[in-house]
Amino acid sequence: MKTLYLLIALIAAILVMGCAQQNSELSSQPQEQGNLSSQQDGALTPQQEGTLIPQRQEETSPFQPQQEEQEQQKKLILPLPEHCTDKTYNQGEQGLDCGWTCPNECAFTEKCGEINKDQTWSGNIYVSCYVTVNEGVTLTIEPGTIVKFHHDRDYRTFNRAGLSINGGNLAAVGNKAQMIWFTSDAPDPVNGDWMHINIDHSKSSKIDHAIVEFAELGVSQFDSSVPITNSIIRWINSEGLYGERSTPNFQNNTLYSNGYHDIALEQYNKDAFISNNHFKGGHHAVHFEKSTGTVKNNFFENYRVLKTADPEFTLSAGMESQVTIKDNELQNVGETIFAIDTNVKSTLSNNSVVTGRQPPVFDYKDIKNFDIPYTPGDEEDRFPYVYAEQDGTRKVVKKIGKDLYFGWSLVFADGFLYRFSLDSFIGGDLDFLKIDPITGAVERFGNNGIISPRGLAWDGEFFYINDGSLKKIFRFKLAAGAKHGDFIEILDSFDIPEADLGGTAGLASDGEFLYLVHRYGEWIWKLDKEGNVVGKVPFNAPGGSITYGNGYFWVYAGCQKGLCKLTKDGELVGEIYPAAKDPWALAWEPADNKAGGFLWALYRTSETWNDPKIFKMEILDDSLG
Repeated sequence: MKTLYLLIALIAAILVMGCAQQNSELSSQPQEQGNLSSQQDGALTPQQEGTLIPQRQEETSPFQPQQEEQEQQKKLILPLPEHCTDKTYNQGEQGLDCGWTCPNECAFTEKCGEINKDQTWSGNIYVSCYVTVNEGVTLTIEPGTIVKFHHDRDYRTFNRAGLSINGGNLAAVGNKAQMIWFTSDAPDPVNGDWMHINIDHSKSSKIDHAIVEFAELGVSQFDSSVPITNSIIRWINSEGLYGERSTPNFQNNTLYSNGYHDIALEQYNKDAFISNNHFKGGHHAVHFEKSTGTVKNNFFENYRVLKTADPEFTLSAGMESQVTIKDNELQNVGETIFAIDTNVKSTLSNNSVVTGRQPPVFDYKDIKNFDIPYTPGDEEDRFPYVYAEQDGTRKVVKKIGKDLYFGWSLVFADGFLYRFSLDSFIGGDLDFLKIDPITGAVERFGNNGIISPRGLAWDGEFFYINDGSLKKIFRFKLAAGAKHGDFIEILDSFDIPEADLGGTAGLASDGEFLYLVHRYGEWIWKLDKEGNVVGKVPFNAPGGSITYGNGYFWVYAGCQKGLCKLTKDGELVGEIYPAAKDPWALAWEPADNKAGGFLWALYRTSETWNDPKIFKMEILDDSLG
């Protein structure tokens, strides 16, 4: 379902180019201190290795030294509070046994940019921008290391830090007494504060005895085989653990209070193994799409009382997956424990609903430095999913789509909006929807054959849909006079370019050609209507959504503000801010005058929310800068 997650890594990198350019290559020395020259609010001042960084004061960065405070810190009164000497990151500390609730100062080593030589991290690490470990390079993180990522909750910047392993390896192996922490740098952390740990094309990475918290997505792996064991994954905005085209091994972990699925395996994972984990207090525990795997000997509890309108279930599988689910115990779960599609080959055996049972005991403790008293997606959620309805760049003039949830397809054609649903009331696969843009009224049409819609286009005669799981583009139509309950007519299909690398997202048409966003957003394919590549639009569009209108493309990500306007030659000529989190599909509605029009976006917001996610935006000022 989320091929876009890999692309999100590229979004973060683009948004923080200013920082990355200053720190283009990190030294192999594990304690090399970064050096930022910016003197703006919240920026780092130059520090030498080992410099003590004091605790946070109001309206200052947690890493910005204050001279007066430094003098005060020299007059420490001993002994220190007990939690500041217990060698545990707990009770509101800024770093390990230092800072914030501890009166002694902290020393942080800054990391930012690309890593091109083997490197080891230890102690207190501050990741100030997106870090990439390149091919053939190993990043080793020693037991007890505290890795804090720069947080950002302002939709106009969203310069959230993250970590990506691109062909290299991550060796993050702690132990029961010295867990490795991946967390937010905020003194009041919330879900979604930083990006993620993304592992791509890696066969020797390993995460053991680690804590991953407060991220947009916990740990994702693509074309990899990464064991994640004896770890805690919590307070994540979307998926705790995610995989595509991988062979993941998840054992002895504790996963709780994550925003969507605790574990999601989508798009051609093979022989995934999920065993002896403790799942508790989330929305959905395990989900498979177009993947194979085994779920056995796990303990699931408290998936019963959801505070959202999202249908409750504990384990789910769809899109021709093959799963074995056996020997699991489930306690205080909803009436619908298993949501298994009819096209899934499943073996379910010896799964017991229990009461009064104690969860498994691991060799590590569920220690916390901060706590969030809700599950992401709940009403109390503090993450900013929906932004200002009007700013200097655009104005939201309409919201529709309640009860339709999120998706990745949207197009405006002949006065109506069209998209695919997340459910199938008419046919065997996801329904095709016709939406009145004024009233929001919906007509449904059956579909048998398109299973994973990721980008919808209209050339004036036919619809085209990019199927991210089948890695094909389908041409189809609605018969003249088609009514609610009728079926679409699929005419033909063809493979996408580089299908062997996996599916992609984002499709548009200018009437003559089709335009498909490259899997990693590196360019936009130009295709004829038979699927032949006839050119490329040279623009980095990692967001995966695209539309065309009035002679221009609009794409998500690739520019400073987020929604980018470009010519057919790939020249960036305009930009506006999104109106909510993650515009996963875009559509252009022409106005009566040829120069005008409106940009529609199908936003993700929170995936569990049943809110109107389709926004119509009037463009106020799309000038650059």
